[in-house]
Amino acid sequence: MAISTTSIIVFMLLSTTIPTQASGSGSGNSNATDLMVEACKNASINSYVKTVPENFCLSTLQSDIRSIKAKDLHDLVLIAMDIIKFRLTSASAMVKKMLQNAKKGTVRMRVLRFCEVDYEEMASILNICDAMIRNYQGYKGNMRFEELASCVFDAYHPAGACEDELQDMPEEAALFKENTELQMLVRMGSNFLVPMAVP
Repeated sequence: MAISTTSIIVFMLLSTTIPTQASGSGSGNSNATDLMVEACKNASINSYVKTVPENFCLSTLQSDIRSIKAKDLHDLVLIAMDIIKFRLTSASAMVKKMLQNAKKGTVRMRVLRFCEVDYEEMASILNICDAMIRNYQGYKGNMRFEELASCVFDAYHPAGACEDELQDMPEEAALFKENTELQMLVRMGSNFLVPMAVP
C-alpha cells in the first residue's frame, strides 16, 4: 500500500481542479446566479453525509452553460446529474483504455477490473436516481425527498471501493484524481437534494 504518497499527489492535483465541461452543454465558465450560489453555499454547510467545497461546487456548475438558465433547485439537480454521469463516462473510458495495456495476473489488472465493475454499478445507480428525480412529485407521489438524496449517495460507495483498490496503483494519479472528483460530485448532487422538499 502507498496511501500517503497517493493522497499527497491527489491533494496537489485537486488544489488546481477545474471540472470538465459536460458534453453538449455549450461554452462553460458562465456567471454564477443567485440560485447557484445559494445551492453551493448550502452544499458546503449542510449535507446529507459530507459537505463539498463551495468553490468546487460553483466551478462545476459554471462549466455547464445550462446552469444559468435553471429556474429552480430541481433544474439544477438535473444538470448536476448530467455532469456526474458525463464525468463517470470519462472515468470509465480511462479505465478501459488502461486495461488494454494491462498484463494478466498483475495488480494493475486486478485494480482496473474492479474499478471497471465499480463504475458499471455506479452508472446503474445514477440512472435509477436520475429517473426518480425527473419524475419526483413531492409528497403527492408518496416519496420523501430524503430518499432521492439517499439514492444519489448510494453511487458514492462504488467510487469509494475503486479508491480503495487504487491505493495499490499510486503511479496512476490521474485516475485517482478523477475518481476522487467523482466522489465529490456525487456528494454535491446528494446535498442539493436535501432541501428539495416539494409540498
